[in-house]
Amino acid sequence: MGDHNNAMAGRMLITGAAMRIGAEMAAHFAAMGWHIILHYHSSEAEAAEQARQIEASGGRVSLVAADLSSEDDVTRLMAAATADGTVTALVNNASLFRYDDAHTVSFEAIAAHMTVNLSAPALLTRLFYQQLGAQDKGCVINMLDAKLFGINPDYFSYTLSKSALLCLSQISAQAYAPKMRVNGIAPGITLPSGGQTEAEFRQSHKRNLLGQGASISEIVAAMQLILSASSMTGEVIVLDGGVHLQPPARDVAFYEES
Repeated sequence: MGDHNNAMAGRMLITGAAMRIGAEMAAHFAAMGWHIILHYHSSEAEAAEQARQIEASGGRVSLVAADLSSEDDVTRLMAAATADGTVTALVNNASLFRYDDAHTVSFEAIAAHMTVNLSAPALLTRLFYQQLGAQDKGCVINMLDAKLFGINPDYFSYTLSKSALLCLSQISAQAYAPKMRVNGIAPGITLPSGGQTEAEFRQSHKRNLLGQGASISEIVAAMQLILSASSMTGEVIVLDGGVHLQPPARDVAFYEES
């Protein structure tokens, strides 16, 4: 995995890292020498297996369970993450992703998405900043969504919450400088979502200018760029094959219907 990043490897908190993209992030950066604080909510068995694999490969990992819809749990998560040392990288990867639209949107749906996708990252970012030592530099990476740059009304509440997270990324970059940098990555379709079949996923993955969607390896490469580019803040890297330049009327999960 190369060792050019090992000089800056410290403790990295990744939320929602038991499965899917978060698990790949954890495995990659553990191999790069980072001590991973792997957050999970209900996926205890998957988190334990992920930790076992990281440790079997010689990596360092600590597991912390927390419900990101609970302010007390979010506070406890950062306390646990920093119990054995300063955390120098925070990846807000966990996300609530439930379907609603303009005709079913509700107070409850907006509140649920905003709590997990905005309020938890906002509080974690503040607590992350506060635990940095006098000489520390911190880096936050917020996982956004390429659809923010080619908008459509599917996943109504989710989209609103990710739009708010984009704003948080920008104002946090302003508020916490120069000690902390805050950037985002906005992938398009990377893994099957919304109940897609494998065939539908492959088809939707190719429906863009470049004929290819984002890969987990590219997301990890973008993370490495952000971590190593000490002048980058308030920036968003969009990885969607150009979908945002030709925005579809529906979410990628519904391509097969249109």
